[in-house]
Amino acid sequence: MLRTVLSGLKARPARLLLSAVAIALGVAFVAGALVLSDAVSAGLRDAVAVHLRGADATITSTGHAELDEPLLAKVRKTPGVAAAEGRAFASAPLRDGTGRLQDAGAMAVPADEHLRPFDLAEGRFPSAANEIAMAIGAAADFRLGQSITVYDQNGVPHTFALVGTFRRPTDAGIGAPQLVLSPEGLRELGPRSGYGEIMVRAAGVSPAALVAELKKSVGGRGISVVTGKEAAGKLLGQAASDSARLTGFFTAFAALAMVVAALVIANSFTILLAQRARELALLRCVGAGRGQVFTSVLAEAAAVGLIASVLGLFGGLGVAAALQALTGGPESGVYLPLSTRTILAALAIGVLVTVLASAFPAWTATRIPPVAALRTQVEGKSARAGRPRAVLAIFLLLLGLGLGALALNAEVATGATLTVLATVALLTATVTAGPLLAGPVVRGLGALTAPLLGQSAKLAALNADRNPKRTAASAAALTLGLAVVSLVTTVTAGVQAGQSRGLDRQLGSDYVVTSVLSLQPLPTALANTLAAVPGVAAVAPRRSFNGNLGGHGAYSMTAVRGNALGTLLRPAVLSGRLDKIGPGELAISTQLAKETGLAVGDTVQAGPRTKPVPLKVIAVYDGVRVPGADLGLALVDLPQQSAIALDNTSHEDSLLLALAPGTSPDQVRPALDQAMTTAPLARLSGVPELKEQLAAPLRRTLDLLWALTALSVLIAFAGIANTLSLSVLERTRESALLRALGLSRAGLAGSLAVESVFVALFGAATGLLLGLAPAWLLTRVASTEAQPVLFTLPWDRLAVLLAAALLAAPLAALIPARRAARVSLTAGMAPS
Repeated sequence: MLRTVLSGLKARPARLLLSAVAIALGVAFVAGALVLSDAVSAGLRDAVAVHLRGADATITSTGHAELDEPLLAKVRKTPGVAAAEGRAFASAPLRDGTGRLQDAGAMAVPADEHLRPFDLAEGRFPSAANEIAMAIGAAADFRLGQSITVYDQNGVPHTFALVGTFRRPTDAGIGAPQLVLSPEGLRELGPRSGYGEIMVRAAGVSPAALVAELKKSVGGRGISVVTGKEAAGKLLGQAASDSARLTGFFTAFAALAMVVAALVIANSFTILLAQRARELALLRCVGAGRGQVFTSVLAEAAAVGLIASVLGLFGGLGVAAALQALTGGPESGVYLPLSTRTILAALAIGVLVTVLASAFPAWTATRIPPVAALRTQVEGKSARAGRPRAVLAIFLLLLGLGLGALALNAEVATGATLTVLATVALLTATVTAGPLLAGPVVRGLGALTAPLLGQSAKLAALNADRNPKRTAASAAALTLGLAVVSLVTTVTAGVQAGQSRGLDRQLGSDYVVTSVLSLQPLPTALANTLAAVPGVAAVAPRRSFNGNLGGHGAYSMTAVRGNALGTLLRPAVLSGRLDKIGPGELAISTQLAKETGLAVGDTVQAGPRTKPVPLKVIAVYDGVRVPGADLGLALVDLPQQSAIALDNTSHEDSLLLALAPGTSPDQVRPALDQAMTTAPLARLSGVPELKEQLAAPLRRTLDLLWALTALSVLIAFAGIANTLSLSVLERTRESALLRALGLSRAGLAGSLAVESVFVALFGAATGLLLGLAPAWLLTRVASTEAQPVLFTLPWDRLAVLLAAALLAAPLAALIPARRAARVSLTAGMAPS
């Protein structure tokens, strides 16, 4: 039987090629997900290694101890120290190539080149106070020798000459400044109270011995001294890595790709074994048992799966590299770690999925009677769906509808879970009902297109309708891929539309002014300056602070002028009233109400214990979540802030500006920009810009999802091409007979192209409709008053999906059509 399997593989390489392509693509996605997960960890380790480059020991402050110049001098005099560098960082906003103010981090270049956490890319590092070097990503809009304007903490501009660019890993943001200056240049940006850490390089002693000496000289009193290896372990443990989230995200799409590939493989082996009915029956005639036939088919599938999985494994490296290039910046490296886990998992999954997908066709092959070997031709049989399939499809449909009805009346978290279960039930019902729907649909498509396409449409409909199970299986792979992408695309469009509507409802101001530096207050006179601009009707400050709510603890709170509510700010009120807020009143968010149990009418003793301030809860709200207009966990009147704040720090986080009725924002904007020249660190954002800030992350996520789903759709079209290719081989005599009756080569090829379009249209339309139903359900479940999620159809993206499916379908049929058209009349009708 082993020789039989090997001979079969050698005799039928073309028939197994497209199945192998589907397996390889699916394994490439799985391997790419695993490689990408390891790449995140590798990039993080690389970032930590560069941050601690050359450091045999690190010194940090664990309390109130200060790492200052005297301490650094003492470190340098410690026995065993070859070099020691203090690292100081500062915020250094600068204007980018478009003129917008952007925050950036700056540090002084270490004198010891072995302790520099970056590599020179072009030019040189700064040596004078008026020179600067920039990271490659930040320097994209600048050229060497150009003057760069950087602002200090007080908004005073400083001009530096760009003398070089450098590279450094950006993963996790560890030790990754955008700007590097000389120590004198960094001091120009503001007084430096000390260093954040001190890096020490050893001279002829071990790291452990160096740490022991440093502990004797500077250790204790809130100063920690550890080896570079210990510091690296601590950073890796503390760093917020997205490895787990990315692994889950890509693994989900890898699973989708493998499900699609499994459908393609099962369909391919079903057709292959139907074509080999005589061969398998002949094996039975010469003494092969059913178990031997079953084992031989599985062995053939395992061999194909192994070869394709090896190719897919290396393809996964390309997938991981492409995704890193797509999502990374100009400085981000491409990491391609190939671990033993990845190799074993990719090969095991590829072989296992292939064997499982071929198990049922193999079992069916054992049912072929030996007498079939006596037939001169074994044509493909019409495979009609039976009553049990219809009963199962109806049951799954009712189950999905029932779960959806329960989701509409459940809490958000429970409703989301029920929605996922309902979606799975509907997907399964659709795949189960596919053979029941395929026949009527393709017959309808044939009737509609016959006046335009003539005999090609009629033949295509007859061929697709003759075996609706095969047609449905070919379309199912495309249905699954497009259902997922249409679901997420529609939900994302709904979230974006909901954010826009929520912003319009809850934010009554036309502009929001914020500081580029989050901890830097806006000038106190800026509110009056902007209020004096013609066309400005109102300016209201919004301040955030940490407030004490007595026995309930400390929380992040917001203070606004009482009459700004209902006009400049209109939060969604769930209970109580919030048209204004005054002294002695408190409004709380839904989150704080759940955490503390407070409700409208309750009184809180806020502020210090020695002088508590009674605050009465007047409303529970679901707050505005917009940069510069966030209401935090609790809201009080502006004069109330000083009485309940935990410290004396008070700054204006933002200003809310409303224009006079009938005033155009475009007319007032130049005057506002001119007025804000007195506050160079202030940023003016209109409502369209705020909407763009909210929408940009959604678009990036959606674009990445489309790139991922494209692979599963590619597998689906490989399945359509595979099915058509094998179907052409099965219908060789039929094709030859049609040619003998007068059908031209072009007509025969055209009928296959139209059949491919029918299958693609059936799968695409089913997938799109199947994705829209759960999307509607999810928008209803997830929508709240403050954060509405609208059911908005993204017509442009959905049209692109459908158009891509229809354009790709004839390409999938290109090779099968050429093969059918080239069949000789005499060879095709010869008995076999």
